[in-house]
Amino acid sequence: MIVTSTFTIFRSASQSWQKGEVRSERYQNARNAISRMSAEISQAAMNSNSLCSFKGEKNKISFVSFISSESGAFELSEVEYWLDSNKKTLMRNDDIDPDYDFTSYDHSDILSDNISELEFSYFDGLVWTDTWNSDKDKEINLPKAVKIKIKVEDKKAKEGETFEVIARLKTA
Repeated sequence: MIVTSTFTIFRSASQSWQKGEVRSERYQNARNAISRMSAEISQAAMNSNSLCSFKGEKNKISFVSFISSESGAFELSEVEYWLDSNKKTLMRNDDIDPDYDFTSYDHSDILSDNISELEFSYFDGLVWTDTWNSDKDKEINLPKAVKIKIKVEDKKAKEGETFEVIARLKTA
């Protein structure tokens, strides 16, 4: 009886520990992804000749931003975030030498795994909208803020957490 009860307690403690590890990994995954996205979105840039643009959809965002290079200097770069829903991966594309067309990129990397939902909202100073296009209306430059919402699941897709942050644009 003592061995059985000791084993039961040990197994229960082990399962709790594993659940905590999975939850901690999920939180770290979300924190890293949201931190990087909000930092880069907050550095989005526009210029006077309208070459830089900011295009946002509900599940995808493309913009020109100042990105820290490997040398430590900040360079102007095209950046795009989108969700590959089949693989449940949050993708990040970037083009260090921007050509301002958002159709080709130098790099395409997985920013985070186990992401089941990605959603953006754009604030113009008065209302939140699901889309933003600085090319469509030359009076519209950058949104004042972008709300980023992601849902991170465990590897078996049994549990998930939704994380949300608002990135305020410094140049808006």
